[in-house]
Amino acid sequence: MSKSGMPGGNFHILELRPVNGSDNVIDMKQSKRVTPGWVLAPVMTVLALASLGWAADTAWQPARIVSVKSETQARNTVWVVNTPIVDEQVVCTVAVHVHNRIVTGSYVPGESHPVPPPAWAKDRPVQVQIAGDYLYVRSSPADEVRLRISTNKSAPMMRPWTAEEASMVRDALAGVPAAPAQSMIGFDASAKSETPAQPAPQATPPEPAPPPAEPATGQVSITSFPYLAEVFVDGESVGYTPAKLHLAPGKHTFRCDKPGYKSWTKEITVTAGSELTLDATLPAGSKK
Repeated sequence: MSKSGMPGGNFHILELRPVNGSDNVIDMKQSKRVTPGWVLAPVMTVLALASLGWAADTAWQPARIVSVKSETQARNTVWVVNTPIVDEQVVCTVAVHVHNRIVTGSYVPGESHPVPPPAWAKDRPVQVQIAGDYLYVRSSPADEVRLRISTNKSAPMMRPWTAEEASMVRDALAGVPAAPAQSMIGFDASAKSETPAQPAPQATPPEPAPPPAEPATGQVSITSFPYLAEVFVDGESVGYTPAKLHLAPGKHTFRCDKPGYKSWTKEITVTAGSELTLDATLPAGSKK
């Protein structure tokens, strides 16, 4: 038992009181008020329960399409003989209005994530699910996509679905198991809800893989001194040193040229699967 006679110990809170009716803080003196710990216990319990709600997973929720955009982004992946190889990919961005939030995410379409259907116009009713950093959107079993969330902003409450819209979505998703209803508080979920896994049928033993096919070409790596000499194979220019070439089996004539230097030539025989290395040193002097 504490001095106050209450379980849980004492908490001391300092209170400032004026001296002789003065309002000056300097003239105030301190007094102590004892607050028993058991008074704060219910408050701490409520806060703990509330914090659990912010980590609850989200089920499929009604939403509306705000916007759908597709853009092609270019990026340099590799360099070949001082020339960048540019790779282009399509990035789709979808914004949805769910409850009182505007959530935006993006993804790269692929086999498991199709491009957004043309029917996803502004105000189109869809179902969404938020799991951690990911947003799932669907209006039918065939167009479900997963997007990485980029923004999550507050907004006015979404206009509810009409009876016709709810019936349209329900008919489109007929046969899809419904996820159990859960809280939307906080939009913070650790993983997407999944339906129970069905037992997999007994698989037949896989057939042994066929042996790898023999390579149909040979590899030739060529360097030079000086650097960046033009390379000719059988009289045809194929680039500049250093270079890595894949050639058909047989005899090939290599020549390296560079202004201010004499030509360098060599004939080699390439076999399928071979890896050869050439180091060309061009003598100084004008090319004949």
